Amino acid sequence: MNRHSNGLTLAALVLAGLNMRPLLTSVSPLLGQLRQAMGLSSLAASLLPAVPMVMMGAVALLSASLMQRVPLQRLLIAGLTLLLLALAARGVIHDGQWLVVSALFAGLGVGVVQMAMPGVIRQRFAQRSAPMTGLWAGALMGGGGLGAALSPWLSAHFGWSVALTGWALPVLLAIMLWLVVRLPATHHAERIELPPLWRKPRAWSLALSFGLVNGGYATCVAWLPDAYHRLGWTAQAGGSLLGVMILCQVAGALLMPLLARKADRRPQLMISLVCQLVGMSGFLFAPLLAPWLWAAIAGFGLGAAFPLAMVLALDHLPHPQAGARLVAFMQGVGFIIAGCMPFIAGQLQAFTHSFTSVWIMQSAVTIGLILLNLRFHPHSYHRAFGRTVD
Repeated sequence: MNRHSNGLTLAALVLAGLNMRPLLTSVSPLLGQLRQAMGLSSLAASLLPAVPMVMMGAVALLSASLMQRVPLQRLLIAGLTLLLLALAARGVIHDGQWLVVSALFAGLGVGVVQMAMPGVIRQRFAQRSAPMTGLWAGALMGGGGLGAALSPWLSAHFGWSVALTGWALPVLLAIMLWLVVRLPATHHAERIELPPLWRKPRAWSLALSFGLVNGGYATCVAWLPDAYHRLGWTAQAGGSLLGVMILCQVAGALLMPLLARKADRRPQLMISLVCQLVGMSGFLFAPLLAPWLWAAIAGFGLGAAFPLAMVLALDHLPHPQAGARLVAFMQGVGFIIAGCMPFIAGQLQAFTHSFTSVWIMQSAVTIGLILLNLRFHPHSYHRAFGRTVD
């Protein structure tokens, strides 16, 4: 492949990544306005971040059969088109229930793109798959930060409807770019015999860890701006706080995997989880003392844990096809777990009329994650899955 073709694919990859999270982060800073404008209920507000995450998980669980039947480029364009239509529809929605429906279809579109992109990276950037995966994760998280920071500004100048539907424009640009990208023809990999993952406790442990970490991200995305809005902050300030958290998340995603050069990933995982615990504890015990610091520390930890979880799963099954199936299982179950977390958090807040219960829940979950991840010693990898796929 020539340099121009690779550059075009790289640009398309980054632009697609930037579009994966604004559907979530553009809503949370505007919850106060949406409650007034369309009578958004507490249940609907809880479902808005939960439904897309669950859809991402469902698509990941179906990824093996879909990717065997449909070319990667067609999957990417189909997923982006579904996301485009869902975001564009928000411009004519004036009811909270239909906003949840748009989140469902947007989540399906995002799930399809996230499912196909690792295959694109392996095809086009086989010798640089690790840094390209880091770049993809960084773009994904960075797009979430843009959604959080810019949506309140868009709402203040053009109204909340434009602030929600305006994110369809970069999706349209991404579709146009992917229409001119040319991916190489795929060759079906040799099929190998794998143990049923759903029978393996380690596969469930990895999925639980991945899901709870991403549940922490989803909870912060869904409720952090609203928590500070209730403390007297403006929508713009709450969105900016979430933007800072996500900016530090990008830094964690890019930097921490560079330090994980030894076979044992637990030291880096412990650092990321302790950062999360410090940030969540800050939101709990001293929310107004140093909110920007708590957001930065929690964001760094959340961002670092995401790629480390991917690497940890691939370490268990080094055969590419086996590792890909384990990652798909981990993401499928994990995103469904992650989708439940902001819903539970929203219901806790509605029941207690305070975000204190939310941060207590997140702190307890993080302590549980520290204990769970201590079990992932490299010596346990082969014992967890056997040696049939070495």
